[in-house]
Amino acid sequence: MKISTLFLIWFMISINQIYTKPILTILDTDIGSDYDDQMALTYILANPSIFDLKLIICSTYNTTARGQIVAKTLAIFDRFNVPIAIGQNTGTDNMLEYEWAQNYTLNQFQNDGGIVYENGEEALLKEMEKANVDNIYNLIEISPTTSLGHVLQHLQPETLKYIRLFAMAGSIYRGYKNSSQPSKEYNIFVDIPAAQIVFNTSWAYFGLVPLDTTIFMQFYNPEWQTFLLFYNQNKYVQLVIDSYTVWYNNGGNRSAALKPFSPENGTSTMYDVLAAFLAANYPRALTMVVQELPLIVTQDGFTKVDSILGKQVNVSMAFLTSDPYTSTELIGITVLDSIIYS
Repeated sequence: MKISTLFLIWFMISINQIYTKPILTILDTDIGSDYDDQMALTYILANPSIFDLKLIICSTYNTTARGQIVAKTLAIFDRFNVPIAIGQNTGTDNMLEYEWAQNYTLNQFQNDGGIVYENGEEALLKEMEKANVDNIYNLIEISPTTSLGHVLQHLQPETLKYIRLFAMAGSIYRGYKNSSQPSKEYNIFVDIPAAQIVFNTSWAYFGLVPLDTTIFMQFYNPEWQTFLLFYNQNKYVQLVIDSYTVWYNNGGNRSAALKPFSPENGTSTMYDVLAAFLAANYPRALTMVVQELPLIVTQDGFTKVDSILGKQVNVSMAFLTSDPYTSTELIGITVLDSIIYS
């Protein structure tokens, strides 16, 4: 049963991606703190036939440092056509991956042909304003929603009919460490007012991946061992392993995960990758059980079902397979293979 289920899902993913037209895409990221943002960005860049990436905005805390990590990643992919937008600096944070990119400045990125917008929120607003019936956008939101919350206060509601949101945020019934109680999830709790604005907005489609499912998103053996074999042959595999190792050695090894992890045996929790994966496979929510739930963000940062006040959100509440790691293994194979063979 496991083999037949995996094959069917894999086949559907392959067919969907072959016949998918690249979709205009914006990425909002807080890359550098946890490692999942880097993997999500690498996956997006490795699949230009799926993602027509138009803008990357770096949000919260030291956004310039985040921008340098994005810049080095774009340079390795030779994607100087993708602009980097610098969101508001909201303070200091542990930027565990920064050492990997510290010698590649934003000035160097611009000298190499890249584009940097210092007013990131203005750049985000202008890009979102391009959405119309002939230009449908996917917005992949894998950061606290500070930048997006500010922009939504200036964007015409009519435009949102043409923007689909795919977000990693919230905790509905289960929390960190697979707790039976929901948690105040990080991307919500860092900026609760902004999250409330986002959840109260009428999107063309709102797909949410909460902790209930993302806590199982670790890529392990054998798919990880296969990935490692390509280290000396593939600069994108080198990018992942080198930046992951820096992040791990600078304190990432203390990050919470359901399984032990290290650069030698597997990844930390790839929360954000699931949001990008669902965007890649829309309108099919492959591997996932999706429920339409009326959700609100409470004043203290919880994400709750509220049939009176909540707006409908398409929530990935479970995996199709009874063992979640069967599904995440397939997602891992899909993501890592696309990086290897990009």
